[in-house]
Amino acid sequence: MKGSVAFPVTVETRSAMLQLDLISKTALPEAMAETLNRTADASTKLQIRNVKSRLIVRTQFTIRSMTSGRARPYQALNKATGNNINKMFSRTGTYSPYLWMQEGHTKRSISGGPVPIATVNIRTGKNLNKSIRRAYRLNASDALTRGDFGEWGKKFIGKPKGRSAFGIYERRNNNKKLMMLRNLEHNEVKIPDSNFHDDAIKRFGTAQFIEAQFNKIANQKLRRYQ
Repeated sequence: MKGSVAFPVTVETRSAMLQLDLISKTALPEAMAETLNRTADASTKLQIRNVKSRLIVRTQFTIRSMTSGRARPYQALNKATGNNINKMFSRTGTYSPYLWMQEGHTKRSISGGPVPIATVNIRTGKNLNKSIRRAYRLNASDALTRGDFGEWGKKFIGKPKGRSAFGIYERRNNNKKLMMLRNLEHNEVKIPDSNFHDDAIKRFGTAQFIEAQFNKIANQKLRRYQ
């Protein structure tokens, strides 16, 4: 999830840039870096609000993946540094391995088989808003092996008599009851676009917002030198 916006240079902006450049070698780069980082900060905050309101957030990792104060390129916010303003940039988004899918994605199993869709039965307290219980989590490959779910003794793959879906089932209560753990009916799942990222970029990643932020920061710096 990325994009770029050309920095606008109006008469007011050009004047502020020239004045800052005359003050010191670092005044203009500092103002530009702060402008880019404020823009990224504003976008990140809105993305977090969008995720909380539009998606089910089951772990705090989801939210933490969208916030960062360290200058590392894989993190949500890259602090612009250096004195060359033409090479400066800020970054906003997420380093979560799954959150990006919420911007529109077709999920397919890595193994090429059906996508093992978790049922509410294996979520903590059978609550859709809770995460999957550790004992029922699949391995990282998405491939269904005997290593998944611990021992397969009471678990099997199939479509039991009287059941409408092919999936992974567990025998319970001395084999008197069956509980479906994963639905295996679909080879792909289309995840709708939540626009949590795009909507934030459309609001704050604009030439107008960036210009307004730069002029505000530049004027604050210029007043300090007067």
